[in-house]
Amino acid sequence: MSFRRLWAILYKEFRHILRDHRLLFLVTVSPAIMLTAFAYVFSFDLNPARFAIYDQDRSPQSRDLVAALSHDRNFILMGEVDRYDDLQRGLAAGRLKAGVVIPPGFGRDLQAGHRTMVQVLVDGSDAINASTEMAQLSNRIRAWGETYETFQMDEPVVLRSIVLYNPDVKSRYSMVPGLLAIAMILPSMAVALALSREKELGSFESLVATPVRAVEYIPGKLIPYIVFGLLSAGLATLVAVFWFRVPMRGSYLTLGLMTFLYLWATLGASILLSNFITNQSTALRAVLLLFLVPSFFLSGLLVPIDPQAKFVAYTLPATHYIVISRGIFLKGLGWQSLGLHAFVLLAMGLIATALTILTFRKRVSA
Repeated sequence: MSFRRLWAILYKEFRHILRDHRLLFLVTVSPAIMLTAFAYVFSFDLNPARFAIYDQDRSPQSRDLVAALSHDRNFILMGEVDRYDDLQRGLAAGRLKAGVVIPPGFGRDLQAGHRTMVQVLVDGSDAINASTEMAQLSNRIRAWGETYETFQMDEPVVLRSIVLYNPDVKSRYSMVPGLLAIAMILPSMAVALALSREKELGSFESLVATPVRAVEYIPGKLIPYIVFGLLSAGLATLVAVFWFRVPMRGSYLTLGLMTFLYLWATLGASILLSNFITNQSTALRAVLLLFLVPSFFLSGLLVPIDPQAKFVAYTLPATHYIVISRGIFLKGLGWQSLGLHAFVLLAMGLIATALTILTFRKRVSA
């Protein structure tokens, strides 16, 4: 191995990336933009829900309940209605997301020690938000009713739930670190396009006449994209922490080192794939179909990993990096807990690089 030839490849590739503004944008800025866009798209947090009250009692107790339901910005009280049909029309037209019906005699029954009921109506056309709104309204009514003896639950066992690492159950806190794995696939797409473009445009032919060997050419191509990938990962991390306010409970150094392993694994797989691809359109489709799309649906990002697809899921670098990213951001985990996933990424990078060097041929296709 000649370090002089390796440095020549490195120098050429760094200059190529810096001079090609589109490629530079793809490997540095685009992951942060992609992370920002996807974080909003895949945010399942409850948006402020508009609701109305049909208060048939108009007692101090019913007024107190209304105040308890609308004490923050999660639920916006749009006013009161005079008829039950007005609630239904508001829900059907989309002006309201929920409605609360307080029956006549509500306050009187509470003062007399009798059990009473409150009805909650929710627009179920948005199933995800509807279930969340129903649960939050029910919890607020139950919490308010604990001040009255008749609202005490009859079950002998009282369940107390504690949410660890994300007490407010904000989906953005979970999704942004996970989406970091998806955004960091873009540098691997860039290297696949760059290598296939060399073959497509004919510049690869000049390599045939040089003494450069695979052990020099492959690292010379791989290292610059890892460097720029780490820069893009740093920018995306800043977006996660300062724009989306995701808590960073772990070490930035640990995240950086494990991001290096993830980039090595994804870029190594892309270069291996590019060994057998001769045009950019095929390279783009291959990266999308083999890395980006499966990483969305099989890696545990959106839904838990299906046991039947577990083997395929764990062959994806994103599956391991999602566990790493969420563990460092939200749980403050380190190498002791995440070492196995880091080792898998290291093995993926080593195997992909070795196979690329072994299968690389300085040969121009006819």
